[in-house]
Amino acid sequence: MTDLSQNLTKNAANIKSDHDLAREHIDNVMQGRKIKKVLFVNPPDVDDSVFDYDIAKRGRGNNYPSYGIGILAAQLRKLQYNTGIINLNHEILKKVYNNKTESDFNYNDAWQSSIIDKINNFKPDIIGVSCLFSVTHNSFKNVCSFIKSKYPDTPLIVGGVHVSHDEEVFKDLEGVDFVCMYEADLALPNLFEIINGKKSIEKIAQFAFKSADRVVTFKSRLIPDGHTMSVMPAYDLMDIKAHSKYGTIGSWHGLLPSGTVVSTAQSNRGCRAACTFCNVRTYHGKTVRHRTVDSVVDELLYLQNDHGVQHIVWLDDDLLKDEKRTIEMFNEMVRRNVKLTWDATNGVIAHSLKKFDVVEAAHQSGCIGLHVGIESGNPQILKEIRKPGTVDTFIEASEVLKKFPSINTRALLMLGFPNETLSMLFDTIELAEKINFDWSNISILQPWKGTPIYEDMASDGLVGDTEGTLKTDDDEKAEADLVAGYQLGTYSRQRALESGKIKTDTLSEFKEGFLHKIKAKSLDIIPTAKELDDLWFYMNFRINFSKLLRETRPVKIEQQYKFLEHVCTRTAPDNAMIIYFFALIQKKFKGKVSNDLKIRIKERVSKSEYWIERFDNFGLSQDDVINEKFPAFVKSGGMPTHYEGSVDRFLFPTQTII
Repeated sequence: MTDLSQNLTKNAANIKSDHDLAREHIDNVMQGRKIKKVLFVNPPDVDDSVFDYDIAKRGRGNNYPSYGIGILAAQLRKLQYNTGIINLNHEILKKVYNNKTESDFNYNDAWQSSIIDKINNFKPDIIGVSCLFSVTHNSFKNVCSFIKSKYPDTPLIVGGVHVSHDEEVFKDLEGVDFVCMYEADLALPNLFEIINGKKSIEKIAQFAFKSADRVVTFKSRLIPDGHTMSVMPAYDLMDIKAHSKYGTIGSWHGLLPSGTVVSTAQSNRGCRAACTFCNVRTYHGKTVRHRTVDSVVDELLYLQNDHGVQHIVWLDDDLLKDEKRTIEMFNEMVRRNVKLTWDATNGVIAHSLKKFDVVEAAHQSGCIGLHVGIESGNPQILKEIRKPGTVDTFIEASEVLKKFPSINTRALLMLGFPNETLSMLFDTIELAEKINFDWSNISILQPWKGTPIYEDMASDGLVGDTEGTLKTDDDEKAEADLVAGYQLGTYSRQRALESGKIKTDTLSEFKEGFLHKIKAKSLDIIPTAKELDDLWFYMNFRINFSKLLRETRPVKIEQQYKFLEHVCTRTAPDNAMIIYFFALIQKKFKGKVSNDLKIRIKERVSKSEYWIERFDNFGLSQDDVINEKFPAFVKSGGMPTHYEGSVDRFLFPTQTII
């Protein structure tokens, strides 16, 4: 053998395999210790730079139970591990609720003291921190760093959707020893068995760690089947009854009586759809896996009878998949005397709503609200984003839903898709007006990592510097995108715009309608990222608010009264448009407008150029509220500057809704 070949052989023998590196890393971290006690940590939703004390004090901060880590705790208990859970988001909201003044409250002290007390009392062998959304990243990072600084010898493992989609997330975290990616029902116990010496390192899966020069990843998956999934979370560790006391769960809280105990449940995982803006398939795979019907109903009865839960928010991304099973589950809920009401905040697929039997069974089992994923009214856009439905599908579903007026229906709509023209946007507006759902949740596209649309838009240079934003040449908008991670929601850009945290342009010179803010000779132009904010406002006003002037159906007036009362008092008390239209609905429902609303509308509109402009552009006045005399309809929101085409598509519907 030559010297060269001998050296090559020697070097090859010295190169360690990924499994060898993993074994070495685990041994270095664990130092011969075994895992028996596991503490799971849910970080606060946002960090101190975004957190708003007033929002939390109003009870409007999202406060979902830690369902996923509750499942993991239950899975590990079956294997004789001792588990604990602390939801730091819940702990913060609880402390705000019990706090007297903002000056007495320190955000970081609130969660840091909670985690210290929990760790000191529980004394875990390993700590696991989970993160679901990108908007939580900074908070997630802070929690991991703080835990490691205080307990450097305790192994730290992270998991959840956010860390599973992007290796850069893991690289940005400090003090993290292990990553368990994707669904961890099987992968986490498997890892602990390897650490404890009961399985060989070759069995490792869904695992990552930082080596000296790279992130080592084991991508093979251990996917839980329906039988494995058929367990309920470790609810005894989760303070389940108090979550809705200190914060908000789901989207239909406004329709529920005050003090209703709300929780969550999940009957399946995955989604039949392959929408390009969504990462569900990336995380859960291409199939939908169902729990057994009995296990789901057992869980609902346990929540109802042992924890006093009265309303459930389904966490399923495709609740109605397998319509035969769906009807069976809803019927079994009725047969076994489940008295809970429920909603599908995550949304359902319209195709299943075309079946009268599915909607009837949902109604009988307690459904009060459904989000329906529509996104666009343009056939080309629907095809490009791989939406599992057509315009005709949505219209057919709406006809069935109209037969169940007690179910509050809301469309999920988007704007800002690549190459989406104004004409395509008006297709969406016109479809929304045709199906006439009770409300439409409209959002500007946010391309998140781990989604197909992100990869396509990134390669075309269409994504912004901040994840979830669109590319813009406008420095003010780019800076505003840093204020909050979401375009809508509790800590959103839109709420920041409405409340004045994000400054807007000075009062517009245009008095010929809101759309004069947009420059377009025809509807074939593609709006800029900056123009999407104004187009969102136009769509929201036209689709949601203007129809309230024409609403006469008693059941819908009552629903809108409950919804807008909640929004006006807890979600967006400084939104002048909400105040105006709550006053309108209050007049229709109760026969008069309260003096409080008259005072609030005057104070809010007179002091804000943002609201003065919008009221003027849509022909509204604070005097409408003060004098209790509202217009019968809004005719138009204007046309784009320089527009040269027909005016027909800019005319709002004017007929009374009966």
